[in-house]
Amino acid sequence: MRRRGISEEEARRVLEEPIEEGEANFGRFYAQKVVGHRRIRVVYNQGADEIVVVSVMLLRREGGRS
Repeated sequence: MRRRGISEEEARRVLEEPIEEGEANFGRFYAQKVVGHRRIRVVYNQGADEIVVVSVMLLRREGGRS
């Protein structure tokens, strides 16, 4: 996450207040949200009592050039 400039707090906000959620590959799930001018996607596994984050990534910038 540090390499992409995404803080743990931003990833947590995406999981707690997503604007979009869905199923990902290998039985995983994703949540995404626009934070500032960036669209952040968090891919995770959901267990009975916990969420395990697999990947956090930046998608296309909002309002910027593609």
